This record gives sequence, C-alpha cells and structure tokens, in this order.
Amino acid sequence: MRSRLLSDLVVIGYEIFLEGNNIRYRYHKPGNPPDMVKPLIDELRRCKAEAVNILKMGNTFTQDEMSQPRANVKVAWPPEVQSLVDWFLTLDQTKEPFHLEPHRRIVDPAKFFQSLRCEIQTGPRGPRAKMGALQCDLRKLKAYLN
Repeated sequence: MRSRLLSDLVVIGYEIFLEGNNIRYRYHKPGNPPDMVKPLIDELRRCKAEAVNILKMGNTFTQDEMSQPRANVKVAWPPEVQSLVDWFLTLDQTKEPFHLEPHRRIVDPAKFFQSLRCEIQTGPRGPRAKMGALQCDLRKLKAYLN
C-alpha cells in the first residue's frame, strides 16, 4: 500500500474508521465523490490487512467518543510536534518548486502547503499524523527553508 493512500482519501473528503476488523468509509462532502477515487478505494480493498493495522495503531477513540461527531473531539499535539505546527502555520509559502528530499520534488508548492494545512486541521489522529508522515514532512520542510 502506498504511504499516502489513507491521507489522500481523507483529503478528498472521506472519513475512514474501523468497525471490528472491517474498514468503513463515508464521503462527507456535498454531491458524489470524484471519479478518480475509485482506484483509491480499490487499492484500499486490496491492502485491507495493512490498512487495518495502520488504523488500529492510531484508533484510541473510546466508545463514548465514537458516538460524538468527530469534529467535537479535540486532541492536543505532543509539544515537540506543536512547535512544528505553530512554525508551519506562520510560514509564508514558497512559490517555486523544490526538492523536499532528493527523490521527492514538490512541483506545486501551493497544493503541497494546502495539503499540509488540511492534515494539520485533521489533528494528531489523522492518518498521516498517526503514521508520523506529517511530522516528517514538517521537519524536512523546516530544514529545507532554514
């Protein structure tokens, strides 16, 4: 399974969660999901076992929290991550393409920064934050810009 599959689905507008060992997903934006989501859902089905493991690692909701709307559940970032989040939220984005890593070129910085903002708004329980990918991207971005 590619590393951004779950976060891509969340950014598109899906809520992804577990019921037992079954993956459930709901589209929460108005209208129908875009056609480009079908291959992502197919990939999620093919990689079910790996996705279940990832979701189990970060699934710390109690039964009471699960009955509440997700938007009302607030979780604080760990202090070391909160400083990165605060730094990023005050950052002026670059307009020129750049290499975040030697093998990872950011060709549309506006889209990349918007994606990071969405993931930050999702909070520490978001898929990429649970896996540490968001924190890693923020650290690399800070090293690149400093």
